[in-house]
Amino acid sequence: MKEFTRFRAAYCGLCKQISKRYGQIPRMSVSYDLTFLALLLIALSPDDAQIELESCILNPLKKKPILKGHKALEFCADMSVLLTWLKAKDDASDEKKVRGTILSAALSRSGRKAEKLYPELSDRIALGLKELSLTEKGDPSIVSADIFGSILADIFDSAIVEVLSDLTSEFAAALTDSGKSLGRWAFLIDAIDDFELDTHNNEWNPFMGLDLEKARKEANHLLIEEEIKLDRTFALLPYERDGSIIYNVIVLGLPSVRQTVMQGEKLKRL
Repeated sequence: MKEFTRFRAAYCGLCKQISKRYGQIPRMSVSYDLTFLALLLIALSPDDAQIELESCILNPLKKKPILKGHKALEFCADMSVLLTWLKAKDDASDEKKVRGTILSAALSRSGRKAEKLYPELSDRIALGLKELSLTEKGDPSIVSADIFGSILADIFDSAIVEVLSDLTSEFAAALTDSGKSLGRWAFLIDAIDDFELDTHNNEWNPFMGLDLEKARKEANHLLIEEEIKLDRTFALLPYERDGSIIYNVIVLGLPSVRQTVMQGEKLKRL
């Protein structure tokens, strides 16, 4: 299976797993971040996911390959719903009240179901999001990226327990660290991508106070630092399969996204 098709099969598989476990509405929580985590967990797992041709709710007449039958997809479906719901709840109590209230209400039942499956992790994520909200009420700071990185590190750590229990402690620690770097990278790329809009709307941004050129220069430097860390870590992990896909995402995909954002261009969806 070609690499792009494999990644899309993981994306569709995650979306279908969310639907299977939580219903149709929570499918809105599917994301590239959790798709990548699912594919990474499958790549490191002794057992591969099943591949089947199935139709999609958005295109019921055309069947396409999807990944299914793997605990990584179940875990990432739970995390997709849990993270989206907790973020919506946090927004509802903060400055994005309308959107947060509507989304948290729509995901309330499924969010509580996911919360019961991972109560301790849910508490840590909620505390992290609250800390992030408090940080975003203060002066601009990239400490916010560290906080989001810690949230993703907690999710990666839980993924190891749930899906990769046989992974050695050395590789487990490296994988958790990579979660923190990926979280920092994702937060920073979103921040610089939103910089002009946030500046126009006078909204908080870790790079606020800088002009566009200086903000992009600072963001570019920080993003490259995380890419270097990720490159080193992911090169050492014991892949059972899909190592080339993971390599392409980290070594080629992240820099490509960074360069696109730095040029002020829109990112393409799958």
